[in-house]
Amino acid sequence: MLLSQVISDNPSLTDFWALERCVSAAARKIPSEANAPLTCDVEPEFRCTPRKWDLILSAAHDRGLRARRA
Repeated sequence: MLLSQVISDNPSLTDFWALERCVSAAARKIPSEANAPLTCDVEPEFRCTPRKWDLILSAAHDRGLRARRA
């Protein structure tokens, strides 16, 4: 799963934390048998983007993957 694709699929994003929720939601939609790691191919350009943005988005992706199995 490409971060750039998540961003382009959600043009109404206004801040980093909305992006985090979208990453988690996108991960929940991945079929449970698929292995789709998050690839951070772009850096989010929001004013509120934290320093460790890649770790935060990876954690959101992992949470989404775990939620799909529940």
